[in-house]
Amino acid sequence: MPTASAIRYAKAVFQLAVERDELENWLEDLTQLADSVTNQEFSEVLSAPRVPSDQKERIVRDALGSAVGPLALNLMFLLTSRGAIHSLPEIADRYQEMLDAHRGIERAEVVSAVPLDDAQRDSVADMLARTSGKEIRLSTRVDPEILGGMVIRVGDRVMDGSARTRLQAMRREMAQRR
Repeated sequence: MPTASAIRYAKAVFQLAVERDELENWLEDLTQLADSVTNQEFSEVLSAPRVPSDQKERIVRDALGSAVGPLALNLMFLLTSRGAIHSLPEIADRYQEMLDAHRGIERAEVVSAVPLDDAQRDSVADMLARTSGKEIRLSTRVDPEILGGMVIRVGDRVMDGSARTRLQAMRREMAQRR
């Protein structure tokens, strides 16, 4: 579940990117920032309360100053000062979602009991594109608990064709008939 602060930051960055026509630059910068905080040593130093703010700023500038734009660097300084650098990967994800929506791309997640091969992924993406009329960005996840079939989430819509759900429905129906 996305945090409210990550959504707020992503919205602010997205509005700024639209105003400045820098959508791709911001996507690259946010990806770079999010990747940087996956380095445990780097994120521990930036999160350490005993490290002075000016030293943290110098560390960030040395590590990222040439890799990202000045506004992205300012975002990193802000998040560092607020102890919120851990939210950078989520901010980048929310930004990507907003960028996809802006471009008319719909995100879909397919959960299956076994991994899908490329042909199955393409088939599902094509079917979803035809029904939605939009380009589909598909992600997949394996969950053996669904037993078989798949669960497809597109936005806030869920299509549950899992064997587990069908078995549960049959069980309920049999219990009602008794």
